[in-house]
Amino acid sequence: MDHQIFLNSDHSQFRADEEDVLAYVQSIIRHTNKQEILNWVKELPEQEIQSMIIPFMTEKMTKEIAEKEY
Repeated sequence: MDHQIFLNSDHSQFRADEEDVLAYVQSIIRHTNKQEILNWVKELPEQEIQSMIIPFMTEKMTKEIAEKEY
């Protein structure tokens, strides 16, 4: 993944807390098309992809199980 898109020099001059960084990354991702995101993901090592997918799938499965219980 090319992290350079996230490191705009205009934004590197302030100290951001975790919430600011999250908002900044969300903004970039929301303005990036699906194919570009998939291209970034393809370049990641397998372990990083797994670390992203595991929480996502866990949350999805938890919701599905909860829905079935009610």
